[in-house]
Amino acid sequence: MIETLLIIEDEKLLGSELSRHYRQSGWDVVLAGNLAEAKTLLLKNRIEPLLILSDMNLPDGNALDFMEAMKKHISYAEWLFLTGYGSVPDSVRALRLGAYDFLEKPCDLERLDLVVTSATRSASIQRRVIDQTKQGHRRYSPEAYVGHSQQAQDIRQLLAKLTHVPFSALIIGGETGTGKGLTARILHYGGPRAQQPMIEVNCAALPRELLESELFGHEPGAFTGASGRHRGLLEQAANGASGQFPY
Repeated sequence: MIETLLIIEDEKLLGSELSRHYRQSGWDVVLAGNLAEAKTLLLKNRIEPLLILSDMNLPDGNALDFMEAMKKHISYAEWLFLTGYGSVPDSVRALRLGAYDFLEKPCDLERLDLVVTSATRSASIQRRVIDQTKQGHRRYSPEAYVGHSQQAQDIRQLLAKLTHVPFSALIIGGETGTGKGLTARILHYGGPRAQQPMIEVNCAALPRELLESELFGHEPGAFTGASGRHRGLLEQAANGASGQFPY
């Protein structure tokens, strides 16, 4: 499947060069020269970019304002920003809005490629989580807990009550095969966070030295081999749920 990359750049030479480069890399590239064109592409033409690479300051406005307005329409795409005169407030605001990275021009193409590769991986995960959330909302209800015994009926009744409780943390105990994972999904998809992602991770299977990075993420250069920014699982599950923490 060929993924779409939306480039928003008013410098025609740079926009053409970036388009050529990423088409050669296998992307379906769509180029917009300003925010109005980008808005038309996203809302009227209904393109679904996996990544959006945008200049920060464009002739018809600031790309951060545009990102803030578009986030509700494109939930999984990652945003990368380029700017010729970056400022600390802009970079802080970009990251607070959920931008993947913020790079100053002129940007080394090899570095940009690394960031694009990392952002692609993150956006793909976000899209998969959103798709799973939509499917889970349809599939999981207290009735999904199978069994005809009185105990099973009691559990279904208890789950129906618990779905209305706004948990911040919950421990579900039991032997392997007793339905702990199913119970967690029923509570998540039947509760107030049903429209938010549920990310399952078996922490016991993660190497100890990678656990912190996987849960909380890292920034470029945080350790040897950290070439790009990585969103931690807890950030990806913001307002949703993370599961399978051994105790």
